[in-house]
Amino acid sequence: MILNQIIYIFIDSYKSILRAIIPSLVSSLTIAVSLLILSVSYFFYENLKNITSSFKDEYKIEVFFNADSKINKALDTFNKILLFDGIEEGAFIDKDAASLIFKQEFNEDVEAIIGMNPLPMGAIYGISENFRDYEQMKIIADKIKKTPNVDDAIFSKEAIIKFDKVIRNLLSFSFILGLSIIIIAVIFVSNTLLLIIYSKQNEIKTMQLLGATDLFIKVPYMVKGVILGLLGSLISLLVLFLLYKFSVYLINPYFDIPIVALNEFLIINLILGPLLGFIGSARALSIYVKK
Repeated sequence: MILNQIIYIFIDSYKSILRAIIPSLVSSLTIAVSLLILSVSYFFYENLKNITSSFKDEYKIEVFFNADSKINKALDTFNKILLFDGIEEGAFIDKDAASLIFKQEFNEDVEAIIGMNPLPMGAIYGISENFRDYEQMKIIADKIKKTPNVDDAIFSKEAIIKFDKVIRNLLSFSFILGLSIIIIAVIFVSNTLLLIIYSKQNEIKTMQLLGATDLFIKVPYMVKGVILGLLGSLISLLVLFLLYKFSVYLINPYFDIPIVALNEFLIINLILGPLLGFIGSARALSIYVKK
């Protein structure tokens, strides 16, 4: 009995989709396009994370010790700062190294100009990954400034503020775009299923008179939604496969761009497609019941 009901549900779902072939295809294509855009957005999001991580690897705090510090005292201060939260690594800069950096930056020998080396000893500290933002780095820099024997601690404040703002805006835009696409896909699927439901009102009423339960009536439409979503997933995966092959064949030989594994797209699409279809069918049934 149960097997017969399951067979009936799938056959009826298949026939209903064929009877409304154009709206059904539009719904599946909408889901496919939605999943395609989401997948491409995910691809760029993962690459954005890689680019961001590489850029933030260069986040440094430069520290200048007091000009009258002796080498031993400067090294003690350097090692003390290394133990601060948020400090990942450090490089000590003695007076000779400072003079060499000055020469590289300005193409001038400071000792030849004034007859001595007035440059203070210092250090450059790398920042731990979880502390690579303006607020955290400011806290670390302020703490370093209060350390005895430290004259100043600086970092690229303006560049970090602007970069963090751009990243936040891009991530916010991606989230809003993804959410909008999902809503549009759900609306298209639910509208398609509403057309199918309205076209079968008499059949639904007959089934109700014959004692069919609400669940037995609703399940076929939910299955239709899942089928439309699955079809959209398959279309999206086909296009993604072609795009993936294209990127590997044409882009990789010339650009060092990390490409997300295709199996990640497979999982995302096979879950989201049927899920969007199911949500769309549930929405359509909810609208029909209210009317």
